[in-house]
Amino acid sequence: MEQKKDYRLYLSQTAKQMILVHDPNLLSKLVLRTVTRNLGVKHSGLFLYNKNKKEYVITVSSGKKGLKIPVGFTKITNNNPIIQFFLNKDVKENKEYLLVSDIKSLKEKYKDNEPIYNLLTGLEDETSMYKAQLIVPGFFRKELMVVFFIGNKTDGSFFNKEDLEFLTILSSDVVMAIQNAKLFDDIKKQLDINKQLLLNTVETLATAIDIKNSYTHGHTERVMKYSITLLKYIPQEKIKEYEDFENMLRISALLHDIGKIGIPESILNKSGKLLPEEIKLVEKHPTLGAEILEPIKEFKDISLGVKYHHERYDGTGYPCGLSGENIPLIATIISVADAYDAMTSDRPYRKGLDRKDAIKEIVANKNRQFSPLVVDAFVEAFDNNEL
Repeated sequence: MEQKKDYRLYLSQTAKQMILVHDPNLLSKLVLRTVTRNLGVKHSGLFLYNKNKKEYVITVSSGKKGLKIPVGFTKITNNNPIIQFFLNKDVKENKEYLLVSDIKSLKEKYKDNEPIYNLLTGLEDETSMYKAQLIVPGFFRKELMVVFFIGNKTDGSFFNKEDLEFLTILSSDVVMAIQNAKLFDDIKKQLDINKQLLLNTVETLATAIDIKNSYTHGHTERVMKYSITLLKYIPQEKIKEYEDFENMLRISALLHDIGKIGIPESILNKSGKLLPEEIKLVEKHPTLGAEILEPIKEFKDISLGVKYHHERYDGTGYPCGLSGENIPLIATIISVADAYDAMTSDRPYRKGLDRKDAIKEIVANKNRQFSPLVVDAFVEAFDNNEL
């Protein structure tokens, strides 16, 4: 005697898997694999509704050669008999599924209703084309989102009540999972838009900082580019959540001198040597920058690069005299990028260093002013002509 399948267990396991999948195409493959394995069918496929194009597209199909339909090969519209059967209000039948073997009796029932009879005739042709024995729809509210077409069972048996209940519940779960996946995709797109808006705002602010100091035009943009280049050569095991860190580094580098907003322009644009009290005032800009960013809780890690980019590896920097590994990585990267741009840029009182002389200066200050990890990354990037 054949052991009865525990479809509730299969549904529970599949539902748990579907929650974790946010890609509709991958989700479709997972579901069809579940259908094929648990029902033991020769082939199956899934039409997924594309709302933008207002058409149903086969996103995945499983089965042996000759039965499997290539992804995207078949597209149908709302006028297709398969879709119309489930959407047409004049068809007063159970819309949870359609056994193709029932079409003949339905035609007899509606033989005096020409539109419905013609619809069923077209439905017969369509299901024959896909060699389908069972069609199961999936609705979200009143919108038809997915349509399963399922072929014969490999053992030749018919679909029983448990099979049909399993498929109708599964189709409902699939629709909710697809809506969930689309929601995640919409959120991601919105976050990407917000991220770009934020970056544009930061770049505008960085430009305003540069304009305040006439001698450093383009400095923040260059420091950002150098910082991102250096990051590529730092071992990834040193960084948690690499993509997030890269985004934070980009913003922090652009804002590293934001504290100079609080420094008088007469000091920033002074062509001669700064007086001791003027130097002390300039050295406050990292702390001022961190204080400006403090109200923005999302910038907590970003502000570390702003506050500590003038710390030195040997502990003689400012504002806090941090040393070695106590200096946040984001700040040590910006420190080298900032120094390199300062060395290679012209000032009223001196001409910028040649790139090769600047790299020698940075290497000479390894373990003193600069982190050895970042200096090694700098040398590698330089050797690869990326600086």
